[in-house]
Amino acid sequence: MAEVIVVGAGLAGLVAAINCARSGHRVRVLEKRESVGGDPSIRPTIDVTPMEPEKLGRFIGVELPPPYVVPTEEFVVDVYGRKFVFPGGYFHLHSVERGRRSTSLDAYLYGLAREAGVEFEFGADVGSGEGLARLPANTIVATGLEAEPFLALGRPFLDVFGFVAVADHQGPPRILGYFDRHTSYYHYCANLNGTAFALAFDRRPVPESACRQWAERLEEEGFRFREWRAHKGVVATARLTAPALFAGDKILAGTLAGVQDPLFLFGVHGSLASGKIAAMAVEDKERAWRVFRRFTSAYPYMWLYKKAFDLQPHPLRRPALSLAFGCLSRFPALFHPLLDQALRSVPGFGKLERGEEG
Repeated sequence: MAEVIVVGAGLAGLVAAINCARSGHRVRVLEKRESVGGDPSIRPTIDVTPMEPEKLGRFIGVELPPPYVVPTEEFVVDVYGRKFVFPGGYFHLHSVERGRRSTSLDAYLYGLAREAGVEFEFGADVGSGEGLARLPANTIVATGLEAEPFLALGRPFLDVFGFVAVADHQGPPRILGYFDRHTSYYHYCANLNGTAFALAFDRRPVPESACRQWAERLEEEGFRFREWRAHKGVVATARLTAPALFAGDKILAGTLAGVQDPLFLFGVHGSLASGKIAAMAVEDKERAWRVFRRFTSAYPYMWLYKKAFDLQPHPLRRPALSLAFGCLSRFPALFHPLLDQALRSVPGFGKLERGEEG
């Protein structure tokens, strides 16, 4: 069978490579860094995402066991100083370590890819327009949170700015979300496998005073970060029509395909699912497109909601968020069905029952 080239050794690229290799293709992964695991300056990181690991694992053809995917025990939300605490299972949350350590999901998938016979070329930077143009049709491009491939392929993105920090931390997996007047998004912290990761970010540069306030809030919760580093990245939620499986004769996967939840920017679930769909597209584009369209069908509604939310000034946003989380906290049985519907904006979540039928 024909050789399949995958650009990017992140979650989506590795899942695509594993599935293509298992289908009998010779697979070559081009990764611009010297190993899997993403940007070493900000890794390890801990991502938290809504997930049903058994269902997702069956769809992508890869088991998702601990310590790579672990149920999140607690979700703490700080809404302008008012604190709400939820069990992580209420939101189907699972914690995932990203990076190069043996406990990371990246390292686990890399091992499976090697077992499947996938070849890797590290230090191969082909993310520019010229580099991508030279690659053959049906190349799978899964370059993650990198602006250059977005520009090269004409894909929409938004710049985000902020600070990141990593520290040792023991304890059960938790996630903290912090809503305040300093950001139009939210600040975030999570821990897993003896590591904690924190992020303060916004569409505009985050002032150091806001980062210090977030660090103080984290200390109250038992997280101590000694060093914060300025960081700039991209998100794939610039347009109502952001999700796309194809760009010219290339197949897209992961963040580049726009499979981020537009409200909370959950990306792990969509990346894993889109890797499978990209591999499917090598064999049958029409079927892959049907599955992709179904998995991203809720995206436009949440995108519009996020735009309306962004237009709210903080004096209106504060009571709206307090009411929403307050209702979820006080009347869980009543509001849980609505929450499950909202979580369907995470690409593929709640839509795995039909598998590859489209």
